Amino acid sequence: MAIDALTTAIIDRIQASLSNRHNVPADQLKVVLASPDEVDSDATLLLFLYLVTPDPEQRNADRVRPFPTADDRPQRFAQAVPLELRYLVTTGAGAPPGPAGLARIAGAIVAIENGSPIVVPSAFQDAVWLSLLPLTSDEMSRIWGLFPNENCRTSFAFRAAPLWIDPTSPIAPSTQVSDDNMRASRLEGAAT
Repeated sequence: MAIDALTTAIIDRIQASLSNRHNVPADQLKVVLASPDEVDSDATLLLFLYLVTPDPEQRNADRVRPFPTADDRPQRFAQAVPLELRYLVTTGAGAPPGPAGLARIAGAIVAIENGSPIVVPSAFQDAVWLSLLPLTSDEMSRIWGLFPNENCRTSFAFRAAPLWIDPTSPIAPSTQVSDDNMRASRLEGAAT
């Protein structure tokens, strides 16, 4: 649920950015979630999720849902998994080559750079940060190596993190400490 909701929010953000930059109605631009070797001749840009890993920066962090429940108490989740998602953005196979295709890539870069943080209330995500990845040509060629029958096209990669995958039930609230008096005494026979 969270991965598809975030991906849909990213696609909407890229489409809106392209529409604003090129004065083209959003329904004439088509950003799709697909791999570069899938045939979609009218796709303006392709968004491809190529890697999902645990987010090392948030691995031991507490997960508290940002949107309170009906009784206005935040929900805590044990065993929630923070993920880091890596996406590739490239032009579609039928996209116009040359400057028009490059302008669309630039529009997508602007959408990612200006899109942080993304808030996805339907998936209880309050701050998923998007950041461009400075991939070397070797790293990019490894990604494109996943598609041996496809020509490499102008593309960029970005990271979205943390995306929390929550377990089915929150931690039950613990009982409040009712006695805060502390007493200390010395044990007989204890060394001084």
